[in-house]
Amino acid sequence: MRRKHLAAGALGAGLAVLLSLSPTAVADTAPAPGEPATVTADPQPTWQTDGVVLAMEIVNGVAYVGGNFDHVRPPGVPRGGAGEVARTGLAAFDAATGELLPWAPVVTGPVFTDTDDQIECDNVGPDQWRCDTVWEIKAAPDGSKLYVAGDFAKVNGERRYRIAAFDTATGALDDAFAPSPNSRVRALAVSDTTVFAGGHFTAVGDATRTRLAAFNRADGALLPWAPTADKRVMAMVLAPSGTRVIVGGDFNRINGVWQHGLSAVNVSNGSKGTFLSNDIPYNNSNNRSWVTDLVTDGTRVYASADGVGTFDGRLAVNPENGARIWINNCLGATQAISVMDGVLYSGSHAHRCDMQNYYEGKGFPEVRPHRRFLAEPAGTPAGARQQILHWFPNAQPGTVYPFVQGPWTMANDGVNLWTGGDFTQVNDKPQEGLTRFTTHAVSPDVNGPVQTDFKAPTAVANGGGAVTVTWKATWDLDNRKVRYEVVRSDGAVACTAEANTVFWNLPTLSCTDTGLTAGSVYKYRIRAIDPYNNRISSPSSPDITVS
Repeated sequence: MRRKHLAAGALGAGLAVLLSLSPTAVADTAPAPGEPATVTADPQPTWQTDGVVLAMEIVNGVAYVGGNFDHVRPPGVPRGGAGEVARTGLAAFDAATGELLPWAPVVTGPVFTDTDDQIECDNVGPDQWRCDTVWEIKAAPDGSKLYVAGDFAKVNGERRYRIAAFDTATGALDDAFAPSPNSRVRALAVSDTTVFAGGHFTAVGDATRTRLAAFNRADGALLPWAPTADKRVMAMVLAPSGTRVIVGGDFNRINGVWQHGLSAVNVSNGSKGTFLSNDIPYNNSNNRSWVTDLVTDGTRVYASADGVGTFDGRLAVNPENGARIWINNCLGATQAISVMDGVLYSGSHAHRCDMQNYYEGKGFPEVRPHRRFLAEPAGTPAGARQQILHWFPNAQPGTVYPFVQGPWTMANDGVNLWTGGDFTQVNDKPQEGLTRFTTHAVSPDVNGPVQTDFKAPTAVANGGGAVTVTWKATWDLDNRKVRYEVVRSDGAVACTAEANTVFWNLPTLSCTDTGLTAGSVYKYRIRAIDPYNNRISSPSSPDITVS
């Protein structure tokens, strides 16, 4: 029998180097003990949109999506193809299967002229932007009502100025809930009794309300709660205690008090709440960040940010006093976040994650293409450096919003992670506007390591019946551990190797096939296998004659 072994001076040294780098990305769908598992990077079959998805909420097993689109269509179908149906700005899907549901309200709206956000509407003429867009969807805590907000002026032909409510049991528009903010509503937070709203508006009906307002859930009546923000509010979430509304956006002052981008307002009287974080920087209009999304897991509040020349990442804060727990600053605007089973998922166009406050100071350096999806542990202790997890699905951006292409919104039900935005492909396959992921337990990981650039190995005859085979490692979207089999052209596995790899650090590996007969001729190829036995194969090497 021919002996099969690793060359001590070749593969052994390569693995030693590789393993010293492996902590830069931990956890995956088959994590080491104590590490949080992610959903798989395999997109599940999901209907698509013909425009951008900007808002999402999952309640009672239904994934509600909103945005700027006119039709939806089945998975794998191109625009205008078989099965496409009308859905104008709002649609609903089975959260577990991705199948379209009958709910089909129609939102229509005015021309929007706020200079802060003209890029986020459809240009329909000189200085005119069509904005019948839904920007926010939030459910009542008991799941009985669904609240939507944006730029629209009508729903199903009935006047609803920028905010509306639906009964989730029947899908019907709520006749009683009809406030009238005078400009975009971008953010909502809902308690048992109250709908809190934030955005660009400066009045509700005849009453002054400066970008923040509250409405009675029962009848939509404007409430006395009237804090102020000097610029746009883009995200809101109730603190777990229910006593504070955490607000995020591109404002500089809340109730006239300077606190850029992220602050808190008391539910009881609208006063500005204590908020210790000052992590959303403002140096000047060309060097600042703003909060794009806020979520809570019942213990912490998490914020995502976009920025100009500064902070683009995520952070966690104590919701009762605003004290920072952890922060990271991957470069590349983050538009959406969702927390599920101890993991914070984000949608962005991250292009650099080796900033100083990352785990051991390491992450991926400047890369192209940008990474559109990332994951990180939500429960990182206060003061500890944050890390990125090994979960790297990707999306091909669209062209509607040229400065912030990619994912715009995320939501989950504890099992299914949905995301929508301005994208046309997911993991290099056509999928527009909408996709979803789930756990390995629900839908097993079926995609193997990355085939792109997995090239043929090099084989060199060493004499004495030995051949050394060398290859560049590949990587896997959701598993850091990849096993390699070196396969001879006679079908035998010459040797095996195992390595932890990340896309930004793909080392060269090698091993030696021994006990061969001089004069025999072989080719070699490399088989790369993930922990679930999904596999790919490299091309074969040229013929090598054993010496």
